[in-house]
Amino acid sequence: MPNPFTSKKILIAVSLMLVMCGIVLTFHFLSPHSQKISFPGATPQKGTSSEIITDCTPKFSHHFTDVDTIDSIVPPVFRNREGTMPTTLINTMGKTPLYMPTAGKLTQGAYYTEQGTEFYMWEVDVGCGITITFDHVTEPVEKIRMMFSDTPKNDSRTAFFEAPLKLEAGELVGHTTGSVNSHNWNFAVYDVREKNFLWGASTFSDMPKYYMQVCPFKYYEGQMAAPYEDLFVLSFNEITVEKNLCGHK
Repeated sequence: MPNPFTSKKILIAVSLMLVMCGIVLTFHFLSPHSQKISFPGATPQKGTSSEIITDCTPKFSHHFTDVDTIDSIVPPVFRNREGTMPTTLINTMGKTPLYMPTAGKLTQGAYYTEQGTEFYMWEVDVGCGITITFDHVTEPVEKIRMMFSDTPKNDSRTAFFEAPLKLEAGELVGHTTGSVNSHNWNFAVYDVREKNFLWGASTFSDMPKYYMQVCPFKYYEGQMAAPYEDLFVLSFNEITVEKNLCGHK
């Protein structure tokens, strides 16, 4: 006849063994050395924002103005009597319309007085670390004008808007007759992934954005840039192109 105490001891021993096995297995799967499970179809996220924008390049699908209203274009970067100017100068013939070359968000701007005339300047974030600036605008469309105060400042330093304004590719954003004496306006594109030849120049140590100035026309596909490039001039009056970022002309 089996000893009841012996059978009870065996049951207790087996139970203890099962508990110990459970503890070992649990420790193994919770251990940092345990193998991670891969889920098919899952796309790993990139680690930093700079990595995310590396392979991101927007395309300009629309002209930013009416090419027929342009007399000539001074590509960046040029010098005049005031010094180095890291921007593209658009010399106009009368009143010219301004359009969004691609979609973006209006993020900051300035309403200011220069030579007794009021001008608007604004910057549009088009993504991928790229921004577009329109300057010396005389007549913004109403929804953009409403973003600014009613009183112009004495300088063109920009301020961020409380809420960005979404703009569509090809959308009319205003008109301009250009600056007071020269009848020109400025169109500039900046890319945080690039540094031009001004990098390290003490002249712009307080404006590092100028080091990111790029050729605006390189974002056009096919032959869309050709009409602009045909209007390039590298010198006139007191203006001389210091180094053409649009390069092959």
